[in-house]
Amino acid sequence: MGSVWYGAMKIGIDIVDDDHKQLFALVHEFNAAADAQGGEVSGAQMAEILTRLQNYVADHFQREEQMQLEAKYDGYEENKRQHEELTRTLSAFIAKHKGGGAGAEARTATREMREFLGVWLSQHILKTDLKMRGRILPWAG
Repeated sequence: MGSVWYGAMKIGIDIVDDDHKQLFALVHEFNAAADAQGGEVSGAQMAEILTRLQNYVADHFQREEQMQLEAKYDGYEENKRQHEELTRTLSAFIAKHKGGGAGAEARTATREMREFLGVWLSQHILKTDLKMRGRILPWAG
């Protein structure tokens, strides 16, 4: 998830784009850890990185949703639903791997989380967040 790929996903609202850049950095950290360890992130390391990601997305989602509410954005409900989906998925993965006990599942869990994060983040930004362009910008200050 290089800077060129991220740059193509900017929505034009600075605070949201800055948040997305941080999200991409955390996903990149997860992917780099997997690559450095032969495609397998230990359960404890997975839980640690995903917990930081979960904490950051909670702040980001709150900012983004507040901006949408203030602008009376008609896509708010769908955006909130997707945010809740990611939060639930991260919570489940963290709970499953917090004790570091992924064992033989570590490679599969790493692959599944990489795929989920890559697809979710890119699809959410491309299909949901980009719809805010032009509708939120006047209120974003």
